[in-house]
Amino acid sequence: MKTNPFTSSIFESIWSKHFNNVNDPIAFEFIKGVQFLKKSRLGVYENIGKNLTKGIYYDLDFSKNDFKGKTYLIYDVPTYFELAPFSPPSSSSLKLKKVFQYQGFLMDISSFSNQDDYINAQFSSKNRREFRSNQRRLEACFDISYTFIHDAIAQTEFDDLFKQFHDLLSKRFAGKQTNYHHLSADKWNYYKELVFNMLSQKRASLLVIYKEKIPIGITLNFHSEDVLFEAITVFDPDYYKFSIGKTSIIKLLEWCFENKYRISDFSKGDYDYKHKWSNLSYDFDYHILYDSKSILSVFKANYVALFYKAKLYLRRKKVNQLYRKYTFLIKGEATNFTDKSHDNFSFEKLENFVPSEDFERIDFKSQAHKFLLQFVYTFLFANPEYEEQIEVYKQNNKNVYVIKGSKKSQKISFS
Repeated sequence: MKTNPFTSSIFESIWSKHFNNVNDPIAFEFIKGVQFLKKSRLGVYENIGKNLTKGIYYDLDFSKNDFKGKTYLIYDVPTYFELAPFSPPSSSSLKLKKVFQYQGFLMDISSFSNQDDYINAQFSSKNRREFRSNQRRLEACFDISYTFIHDAIAQTEFDDLFKQFHDLLSKRFAGKQTNYHHLSADKWNYYKELVFNMLSQKRASLLVIYKEKIPIGITLNFHSEDVLFEAITVFDPDYYKFSIGKTSIIKLLEWCFENKYRISDFSKGDYDYKHKWSNLSYDFDYHILYDSKSILSVFKANYVALFYKAKLYLRRKKVNQLYRKYTFLIKGEATNFTDKSHDNFSFEKLENFVPSEDFERIDFKSQAHKFLLQFVYTFLFANPEYEEQIEVYKQNNKNVYVIKGSKKSQKISFS
């Protein structure tokens, strides 16, 4: 890989600024493409970026021996990167341990001519009709546009967009009742500076699905010369019936084919949609390089390997998910995005609804009635028409609402 974005100078400098304000990065002659920091407590050298990359590529020079007495940990090495075989001469004491940590998924599109060919190979005709129908309904109901930002933009424009990105993620994970570590202040400030600078170098991109001028779906990507790495993706859960996530993947595929990319990488994380869309799974391994003639180096390597095997065991037991939910609850992160008072409701279809004096028309887009959006948009999905044609009424002195379209209506009663 010639232009790995996660070992670029801009990535290394911005990551170091946010997560290392003590030690200077260290380069070693025996390993090319990676710089390290020394973890003080254990004395292990860890790659800059640690686990905030989507894949590290490196080369080894076995004629160099500045690894003597040292131990190195390289996070997130995907097997599909096809590093040169580890084959040191018999005289070298350099050894390698690989510890599996995550499953990764990608779309290898190199043998397909366009996105339709790929989708035809992955999905049944029924699925393909569903994709087209969801997108048509989305565009029939709302003023939708798609923007792929892969170049420098004004700071003010970027700041506004990244704030909306943060808001969408916060809303999404509040709905899941779980903590999302990338939303912490330190990591989000890091991403904000990193992405703004990497956009100007065409090493990052943002796919944005707008409804009018408001983002309802955003995907952050990083780029090598022919690989797109999907880093963070989110859509507004109010529009979940329209399957915006699937439309985002199709738009990314279109862009990859238009720009002659070979791979669209979903990266780590085991989710159903990745199994369905990817045609190749791979391993994310942690690589531990060490000096086999140094007792201390061997001890450190074994300790690090055991530590990450234990983390993998706990992750497979879902301990990390329980921890994120616990963290979410104790931080009270649901406050601004969830409203439990509208969890219990019932539906009733209405024929020829004509509002009486007992009903008052309301602005369902107002802050006071934002809880109704998911119901309005679900109604629109089932009865496609332009959003501006929809009227919503509230029954006086009751927690009852009516969504009225041009042909059909629906009553929602909250208890």
